[in-house]
Amino acid sequence: MSIQTSKQPSLLKAAFEVLLRNLGPQKTTQLWQILTPLKANYTNERKKIFEGKSITNLYKQAKNFNKR
Repeated sequence: MSIQTSKQPSLLKAAFEVLLRNLGPQKTTQLWQILTPLKANYTNERKKIFEGKSITNLYKQAKNFNKR
């Protein structure tokens, strides 16, 4: 079974937004490491994950997540 993410970047982005919202950054990163082939590098992928998000926005999301 192989996962082809390059053909569906909008789906991948939506999925990570859901994961970040529901699991938080730490667990999302852990899941990413489990599901991603070893050739993937989180340092490079995080640019895609956090693209267009400000520090203020991320802070608000983290604060709201921690309230739950």
